[in-house]
Parts: sequence; structure tokens; C-alpha cells
Amino acid sequence: MKDDKRDILMRCLFIYIAIFIGFLCILGRILYIQIAEGSFWRTLSKERYEDLREVRAKRGTIYSVDSDSGELLVLATDIPQYDIYMDLGSNPVLDPKTHKTDANRVISDSIYKADMPRLCIKMAYFFAGSPQYKSADEYMAYFSKARNKSKGNRYVLVAKDLSLDQWEIFRKFPLISYEKIRKIGKKRIGTGKFYQSNAVSVVERNVRYYPYYPMARRSIGVPLYGCDTCYDGIDGFYSSYLRGEKGMRKERKINPGVWVPCDETEQIKPIDGNDIISTIDVRLQELADNSLVKCLDSNDAEEGCVILMEVKTGYVRAISSMQLNEKTGEYVESRNLAVNDYFEPGSTFKTITAMMLLDKHLADTAMMLPTFAKRFPGTKKDIVDVGKINHGMVSMGRAIEMSSNVAMSQLAYQNYIQTGKKLQLAQDLEQYFYFHKLDMDIRTNEPTPYINKKATSVDDILRMSFGYVTMMTPLQLLTFYNGIANNGVMVKPRFVSSIVKNGKTIKTFPTTIIKNQMCKKETLLQIQSILKKVVEQGTGKRLSKTAYGIAGKTGTAEVNYVKSNGLALQHRASFAGYFPADNPQYSCIVVIIKPHKNVTHGGDLAAPVFKDLSDRVVGTRVDFHQAQTNVKQVPAYTTGNAANYNRFCTAIGMRTNQQSPLWQPLRKDNIIPNVKGMTIRDAMYLLSKKGLKVHFSGKGKVCSQSPQAGGAYKAGSIINLQLQ
Repeated sequence: MKDDKRDILMRCLFIYIAIFIGFLCILGRILYIQIAEGSFWRTLSKERYEDLREVRAKRGTIYSVDSDSGELLVLATDIPQYDIYMDLGSNPVLDPKTHKTDANRVISDSIYKADMPRLCIKMAYFFAGSPQYKSADEYMAYFSKARNKSKGNRYVLVAKDLSLDQWEIFRKFPLISYEKIRKIGKKRIGTGKFYQSNAVSVVERNVRYYPYYPMARRSIGVPLYGCDTCYDGIDGFYSSYLRGEKGMRKERKINPGVWVPCDETEQIKPIDGNDIISTIDVRLQELADNSLVKCLDSNDAEEGCVILMEVKTGYVRAISSMQLNEKTGEYVESRNLAVNDYFEPGSTFKTITAMMLLDKHLADTAMMLPTFAKRFPGTKKDIVDVGKINHGMVSMGRAIEMSSNVAMSQLAYQNYIQTGKKLQLAQDLEQYFYFHKLDMDIRTNEPTPYINKKATSVDDILRMSFGYVTMMTPLQLLTFYNGIANNGVMVKPRFVSSIVKNGKTIKTFPTTIIKNQMCKKETLLQIQSILKKVVEQGTGKRLSKTAYGIAGKTGTAEVNYVKSNGLALQHRASFAGYFPADNPQYSCIVVIIKPHKNVTHGGDLAAPVFKDLSDRVVGTRVDFHQAQTNVKQVPAYTTGNAANYNRFCTAIGMRTNQQSPLWQPLRKDNIIPNVKGMTIRDAMYLLSKKGLKVHFSGKGKVCSQSPQAGGAYKAGSIINLQLQ
């Protein structure tokens, strides 16, 4: 028994001693590695630091639908860009005998001397004329400096921000090419999106690309400052649909902030975002931009905007906001003033006041009212009409046609001042204008419309009746006029019609109704009649000579009417309305701010922009399907697509001028169309569709073409255009 116990104790002691000796060996090995080989392994670990990192999904594409062909046009999409790095350093090698660290060049001296000069020459030619350009000698000095540093620079930037096409060319260069990578020691990672060798690393990333930039840049969306994945506009509002789902993969850090994939497979692949179909029409957007800039430039105005909207759906087809860049002298869209800025609307607000007075039976269109100038009891100065022309006593309807401030003040005075209801005017106006945010499908800083509910001074009450002491954005005001055109149904503006995934529509957005009935039917008919007469015989007469008819209201507001510091009086000119007048399909608003030339009235400044755009819409769009009658015949619009114009006239029941060769329908497919008066983009689009090759010279719109319109041609023939 004692012998057995002693035997067990001896065995346990032996095991304990063996474990202790093993522990000492492990501890010794650890100390040896830390002391003798520590620097080598720490360096290697630092160079090969790996981690699981997020992989951003490809952001969805924003499309526009071409109004003629129905094809999808890209407004914003993600495209790949490539950064190329080269390892000009050495791999550390541990001598197992001496335990010393040696260096082994990633690119051997023989390969470097043979191929680096060739690479530098190729790069000099490749980047000629670009910001990355250097001479071949400068490139050689750059790479040699990095290679000659202590241990060499492990990851030297070779090229940055290359497009896919550029990368396909660049990857064939010496030291970058597939064959040379194989000689150095090739390793391919991923599914063709990332290439790495012992010498070359290529980092791919997606960047947002705008084919029509800067067209509607603030509405489509641009990255917000300090965040390359945050956007405003449509891109920002629909980010949850567009951004997709992130993936995860193992990556190695090669430089501060620079990581490259290091695993053959991605642990979790990202899922690309959905696509969206916007309501913006590229062609109409271009027309809006051109018309607006032309007006701003010719009148030396500081800024302005134009919005075109479909009446029934509320689809915003074009939205342009331009501001003068004082440094360059050019007009650019630095902010979306059509949606973000609010201001006192001026005389365009008289339509709201008139609707309210007529609907509440506080006035009728036949009652006689004063014009020209009048001092009302309790005011500090006279109320005067723009132009200061004395028309005497006129009817209410005529007063609105001529945009009389005095007449509107008279109605406000007798209904609200004399009756002791000063605060009631603002309350009554709130019933007819939508004094709330529209909360549209666009990421923006839309302000809430404002009206001074506490205004009690006679001056403020009277000025409120004709567009002061109240503020709103251009799009908010257009929404009101669009409701008039839509038979009293006010709809919310919309910027996106549907969501698409893998080519299939997964969600559509119906029209949102804000108000089913803006006012009584008889009131609406009176307002519609007044707005047509504003154009036919009032302040909007410059819009009267059209074959399709326009209805709307001019506006001229004083920007700094409270003069200070000796500043000259500035104006804001506007026109809001719709067309065709008897069968409205589109509504539009134009605002021109602070023109520095003599023209300041809305009928002279904003109305021509409206007409320019409406003429082009009629000339290029054929989606007016409902019949319209009793349209008087006037000279037809003479620039645009003749076939579309005739089809439009047929749709609304208007006779065309069949005697004019310009407006006769095209007889055959091989007849050369007339493109005089078009922009070069419109002309090239139309002519290219017919198989013609276009050569052009000059700037502006097409003033002549050769061969002339009406003749036959063969596919592939050349047509020469002169622009002016």
C-alpha cells in the first residue's frame, strides 16, 4: 500500500517537473522572439495589418425619361475610379542562422532599370494636358526618390482618380501590365475589381457622376460638405432606396487611410442600391436653363429661377436656379432658390386676394375701383400703381388685368379697415393659400410660408393685399397657380415617379392632393377668365401672340423698398401662369431678381422667359391629348419641331397654317427636317436620329443649314449647321 502511494507521488512529481520545464521553454522562446526577433515581427505585423472593413454598395442611378423616345437618360450614377500604388520598397527577410533582418527588393534592380524609364515615358504621354502631368524625367525623379529612401517607400502613389477606360489603358503599361506582374509575382484578388501583385496595388472606389452636370445640380443632388455619402436634392431624399446594403471584407492597410482587399472572397457582398425615375425632362431642363440665363445676362440681373410643372400630376419637369458668380461673371446654380428662398411675391399675390374676395362675396368683378394713386386714411404715404398711369375708375376685373395696387388696397380698406377687422385679412387669406411646407420628395431647407397675422397698421394691411407682408417660395406660389389650372385641385409637386430594381418597377408614387377644392366653381371660372385677360389685354400682353394661349399674372415687387444707406431701389420681377389657357397641361413660374438695367416689370422681364419656354415645349412635346376648341388662329411659332407642332395643333382642335412649307407634315422619312432656331443639342438629336452626320460651327442657336430643309437625303450624309 505504501509502495503504491509512493509510486503515484513520484509519477505526479515527474509530470509537474515536465510541465515546468515545458513552461520554461515556452517562456524562453517568447523572450527570445521579443528580444532577438522582435523588431522583425513588429515591422512585418505593422506592414500586414489587416481588419474586417465595410464595403460600400454601388449607389443607385437617377434617371430621366426622354420625352421623344421614352428612353432612360442618366442624371446621376456611380462610376468606378482607380488609384494605383507601387511598392518600391523591400520585403524583410529573417536569417534563421544569424537571426538578423535582411531586405529583398519587391521589384528587382534589373526589372526597375529596364522598365521604369519606359513607364515614365508612357505616363508623360498619357497625362499630357491633365493636372497629373509631369515630364518623363520628373516622373523618374519622383519614383527614384521614393525607391532610394531608407528601405524604400512601400506604397508610392502612381496615378489617382483614373476612370475605367483610363485604367484599361494604364494597366498595359510597363511594370503595371499583366505580363510584368506575372514576372514579378502575380496575385489576383476579387472578381476583376481589384488587382494586386508584390509590386502593384489598385484601389477601386465608386464616385458619383453627373452626365449633364451642372444641369439642375441642386435638385438632382450634390454631396454635402464634409460627407461624400450625404446628398441634398433628390439623391438625398431617396437615399434609403439608392444607397443599397453594405458588405464586409478583409482588407490590409497600405498607407494611412488607404486599404486594399487581401482575401480571395468577400465575406458579405454589398447589394447595389435601387434606381429611381425622376420627373425631370432633360430637354425641357436645358431649355429652361438657356432661357433663364439669357434673360439674366441681358438684363444684368443678380439671380433668378424658373420652374415648369405638369398640371395634373404635379411632376416637376424643369427647375432652374441661377446666381451670378461675381468672380467669373457666369451664372451658376449655387443654391436652389426656387425651393429654398422665400420672398414677398408682389403682384402675383393679387390672384390669391382676388380669389378670397370673390369667393366670400366681398367683391365682384364688375365693381368700380380707383387706380393711379391714393392716400388712404391712416397711411404714411400714398399707394401708387406701377407706371403711374391714371386710368381713373375701372372694374375689379380690369384692375387686376392692369395690376393696380390702388384698387386692391381699396378693397382691403373698405372690407377690413373700415369694418374694424384688421387682423381678419391675414386669417381669410390663409384659407385660400396653403401656408404650410409642401414637404416634397427632395432634400432641401424649404421654409414655411409666412404672413404677418399680427399686422395692424393701415400700411401693412393695404400692402398685404397686393403681395407684401407675406413671403413664400417660387414653388409654393406655383403650386397655387397650378391648382387654378387643374380646375381647383391643388396637388403636391413631385420629383420622382417610381423606384426600379433590376429593370422592374417596384414602387410608384401617386399624385398627392393638397386641396380637392380651392374655391367655389364660379369663383374659379372668374379667376381663370381674369388670368387669360391679363395676357390678352393686360400687363402680360407680351405673351398674347401665341397659337395655344397663355394665362397668368405678372408681378413686380420692390426688394429694398425700405431705403437705407442711399441704396438704389431694386426689384423682383415674376410671372406665374399656365398653358394652353383653355386646356392647361403645364404651369410655370419665372422670377428675375435685382436686374440692374432699366427694365424691371414682370411683364417685360419674366414673361419673355415664360414664352420662350412655353413655345419650345409646344414645339417639342406632343403629349397634349385632350381636345381644345375656340382657339383663335395667329401666326405659328417658327422655331422648333414642325411635325410635333402640327400634331399638337390637331390634338387641341386648332387649324395649322398649311400654306407655310415650314409647318407641313414631313412627307417621308428621308426628308431633311428644319432645325433653324434650335439649340445644337436639339438639332443634333433630331438629325442623328435620321442618320445624318452633323458638322457645325459658331455658338448659339442654328441660323442656317446646308443642305436646306425639305430635300431628300441618304443615310450617312453630312449636314452643315451654322450657329449664331
